[in-house]
Amino acid sequence: MHFTHPLNRYALIYLALVLIAIAITPNLPQLDFIAAWQKPNNTIIVRILQFISDSISFVSFGVPVVITIERELKSNSNKKRNRLSLLYVVVSIATAGLISYAMKKTFTEPRPYEVDTRIVQLSVGGGYSLPSGHTTEAFASAMAMLMLFPRWGVFITLFSWATLVALSRIYLGVHYPFDIFVGMFLGSTSAYLWFRFVFSRHIAQVRI
Repeated sequence: MHFTHPLNRYALIYLALVLIAIAITPNLPQLDFIAAWQKPNNTIIVRILQFISDSISFVSFGVPVVITIERELKSNSNKKRNRLSLLYVVVSIATAGLISYAMKKTFTEPRPYEVDTRIVQLSVGGGYSLPSGHTTEAFASAMAMLMLFPRWGVFITLFSWATLVALSRIYLGVHYPFDIFVGMFLGSTSAYLWFRFVFSRHIAQVRI
């Protein structure tokens, strides 16, 4: 398949919308939103969202690895393309992660619970707030898989999961909505650019 698949064009529209959200969000009452949304005493919701938050590495790396193994076992599979596909996902996540880490060290933004006593810390987070590392990784993986398998089923499933990861980080009190949108943009852009300018020459998009 060619890079002109409609879902790839929609990916650009999505990135543009995220940029708009990044521009608008700082002017909104983010702390008020988090404080009003949190329900610390609802242990069921907290546990569910913590589970979703903790699923990040199992899904972002696990799904590509499982697909790679499954294709390696097929005698008629293109093993070189298969391994390059996995490398592409890993590189996309790693690049986004490094940028995220550098931004945290640069901006040193405190987490919501550190600046507003109304907000309860319901999860852990390493380092500073901006951007959300969980969200960055989730969307890098989701966008990479969409580039490899441009299907509505892939888009709906993985982007719904990545969105839930992002929302969980807000609810758990460890990130602002702004952190989430920046993470969405970093992760998605990393995967998109790596595919567009490097890996699309070697990896054909495939049907599943």
